[in-house]
Amino acid sequence: MRGVVVTTNNELYVKEFAPPLYQSIGEVVGGWIEIVRPRGLKHRLVMVVNEEGLLRNLPLNVFGSILYGFHIHGNPIVGDIVIMKEDYTVDGLDFVELTDSDIQEIKVLAKNVSGGEIKEVETR
Repeated sequence: MRGVVVTTNNELYVKEFAPPLYQSIGEVVGGWIEIVRPRGLKHRLVMVVNEEGLLRNLPLNVFGSILYGFHIHGNPIVGDIVIMKEDYTVDGLDFVELTDSDIQEIKVLAKNVSGGEIKEVETR
């Protein structure tokens, strides 16, 4: 299942995640995962972050923090993030495949929000 990774170094890439997703996504964010539903993303898109990022003093993720509303409430997003899509399935609320259109919208959002600072790199 594809997700869009945005690093603290302002790099963006699309990555294919294998089941179990909590483990493969956890490897990218560096630990236990937490799902965050920021107002800066369209409905059903979520950010997956490191649950212990603040405790581990991970670096600030400016893009994630802006989407999360840091400028309003003061709670930052730290560490690399993965943007995924949620929807209801036969098993309940779960991750579903990002469409090519979803991925393109995320790329455009990243470019616009960062003023072009976020650069797309090859999939890792």
